[in-house]
Amino acid sequence: IIARRHIAFDYLRDDVAKAHRLVAPFKLMNHKGIWYLAARDGEKLKTFAFTKIESLRMLDSRFSPDADIDKILTEEDGIWLGEDKKEIVLKIAKEVAGYFKRRKLIANQVIEKELEDGGLIVSAKVGHPNQVLPIVRYWIPHIRVISPEGLQRDMEQELRQYVERDTSALGD
Repeated sequence: IIARRHIAFDYLRDDVAKAHRLVAPFKLMNHKGIWYLAARDGEKLKTFAFTKIESLRMLDSRFSPDADIDKILTEEDGIWLGEDKKEIVLKIAKEVAGYFKRRKLIANQVIEKELEDGGLIVSAKVGHPNQVLPIVRYWIPHIRVISPEGLQRDMEQELRQYVERDTSALGD
């Protein structure tokens, strides 16, 4: 029988410890070699990197199982557990479409449409844009963000700043 006991701990973020006093732990998750605790903190479902948890204490109080949280944790592909998911839509060029067809390269990936030129329209419901943006950056120039509006522009601006900073640092 699982105890379903609350826990308390300090969590390090930017070298500052924040106290979490009544947390309901649901699942340990390994994402890309890093362990996380999926837990309800207050009314919010969160993930906590295990290596940032300090002074862990088991409390006497207990919590009830939650089928909705269990379902979310079973269906989720990643560690971004925000219940307020936003849809990101991408256009994938034909040169790399096969990779996206063979396996889900993006958490919660859905192929919405195969284009006449061999490309794809792919969508994903994500808790945070960082679930998708590293993959978009990896596949440049074969992928573009269609929506939400402005995300592609923001990423391009970030890349311009990177190139300008890198060029000036090298003395070119």
